[in-house]
Amino acid sequence: MDSLGQGNTSKVYLGRDLQTQKFCALKILKDEFLNRSEDSVRQVENEITILKNLNQKNIVNLLGYGEDGKVVKQSGRVIQNLIYVEMEYVPGLLFDMCQSLNAMGEDVGYFLGKQLLDALEYMHSKRVAHRDLKLENILFDENCELRIADFGFATYKSID
Repeated sequence: MDSLGQGNTSKVYLGRDLQTQKFCALKILKDEFLNRSEDSVRQVENEITILKNLNQKNIVNLLGYGEDGKVVKQSGRVIQNLIYVEMEYVPGLLFDMCQSLNAMGEDVGYFLGKQLLDALEYMHSKRVAHRDLKLENILFDENCELRIADFGFATYKSID
């Protein structure tokens, strides 16, 4: 599996859904994070709950999750009982786009900004605060449609 990125809590790999054969992003939780405290497990459960309850075109889709993940390394070593979250695969990072294009112009800014604001308005209508919104957590597809990702720090809040 190709690595798509990693953070303090997990590593994300490019995978393939066994039923649809489509590419997906597999977020595999790190043992050292999960064993840190009971709050760590609750944080993962919270992320899954939030993603299950969000359905908007500019938010990454949850495809599945479980505690029975299995990885076979190239060396042949098998790692079992991994906790994973399967999400739609979105190939681009807004961070990379901003670095490579520098100035984008008013039209592009409006196009991307509107998508971001639509997603935030939807999330807030569902009482969800992302709490880790940054360029690295905003993805884009081949049509430059944005998707907000990484809801690991998200929570339900009253937002006025």
